[in-house]
Amino acid sequence: MGAYAKDEKLLMHFFQESLAGATITCYTNLEPSRVHSWKDLMAAFIRQYQYNSDMALDKMQLQNMCKKDNESFKEYAQRWRDLAVQVAPLMMEREMITMILDTLPMFYYEKMVGYMPSSFADLVFVSMGIQVGLRKGKFDYAATASSSNRRPEISRGNKKEGETHAVTIVPTWPNFPPAL
Repeated sequence: MGAYAKDEKLLMHFFQESLAGATITCYTNLEPSRVHSWKDLMAAFIRQYQYNSDMALDKMQLQNMCKKDNESFKEYAQRWRDLAVQVAPLMMEREMITMILDTLPMFYYEKMVGYMPSSFADLVFVSMGIQVGLRKGKFDYAATASSSNRRPEISRGNKKEGETHAVTIVPTWPNFPPAL
């Protein structure tokens, strides 16, 4: 359309051809007496859809995402990545990898923190391997890992009334001679 940028009537005609759904309804409901030029049409649509820019996804929302208990890692990664590409300014792949690692349940994070994948696809591949390992019982505390972000609970045994189960460690420091 760059070749026709100076022909406003042509721009306005082809603009309506590019619309669908709610946007075509918005276009047909515009009052003709208020749209005399391409500039008027642009202003009307910007007013109508400005909220999309105002409510744009930001990095904070991505950082607060969590993997749902009932979704596979691949489904979570796809949902996360679909939102990540909407963040402005666009993030570099390394930044996306670091950020999604920080959103993972603790078990996944512990398994992946020492490994820095070279691509987002590599991260998904390795995480899917961890998920398969969880299902096959290849990890010590798999039961707590797949369902929460909490640390695994330590078994405390049966405590009788009046008993105390506690371990206290007090560091001992060597006695140095006083400074002169």
